[in-house]
Amino acid sequence: MKKILLLTALMSTAVLANAQSFSESFDAVTFTTGSPATTNATNLTTGNFAGDTVNGDVTWAAVNQSVGGPGTTGWFNTSAQATPVWAPQAGAGQLSANFNAATGANAIDLYLISPQRTFNNGDTISFWTRTTTPGVTVFPDRLFVKLSTAGASTATSNFTTTLLSVNPSLTTTGYPSVYTQFTATVSGLSGATSGRFAFNYNVTSGGPSGANSDFIGIDEVRYTAVPEPMTISAMALGVVAMLRRRRSSK
Repeated sequence: MKKILLLTALMSTAVLANAQSFSESFDAVTFTTGSPATTNATNLTTGNFAGDTVNGDVTWAAVNQSVGGPGTTGWFNTSAQATPVWAPQAGAGQLSANFNAATGANAIDLYLISPQRTFNNGDTISFWTRTTTPGVTVFPDRLFVKLSTAGASTATSNFTTTLLSVNPSLTTTGYPSVYTQFTATVSGLSGATSGRFAFNYNVTSGGPSGANSDFIGIDEVRYTAVPEPMTISAMALGVVAMLRRRRSSK
């Protein structure tokens, strides 16, 4: 009976964590508000992606607040292209951004904001990303994974915590040229905290006339939640209490 009670508690804990976890393959996307090419901080684009396993809210948000205004592209899905620049890491599609996200020689600041979740320390965000083949380009790319603890808000000013950076110094060799997996881990929280994470394609001196920015792909995103510490403690105490009651009844 002890083993059964313990197993039941552990299974319940796993279910709670699984309800928060999700994966996203970006196999197809329909933007439901505005256009990804013209979004900015006051014109939010939202998109629902096919092929996801998001539980509940499946809405991502895209915001382009590049200096000088958005260019001719924002986040886009290469599954709609007859000849993608490269094949997806897996599945039929991938999410991409490129130098046309800004105009002229301006800084690119493009956000893709996840569905809302309740974060705990130890949660992980894994994804695959790449840029163009070495020798084809000398225009460096950069990507940040950022965290907001402001609940449902999609305001980019709330994404103040950088969990991971790819090629932070904008070198010509710092961004992988083949699909490579990265994993960011949530830490530093005082407890369970509601918020969102975001992919931030952030390149200074970018745009079609800039010294930096070329083309990136993101694929196979996986957010894995760990059980809330208080939930584990409460369940453990519940198991202990049940065992004590069982002993006292003998």
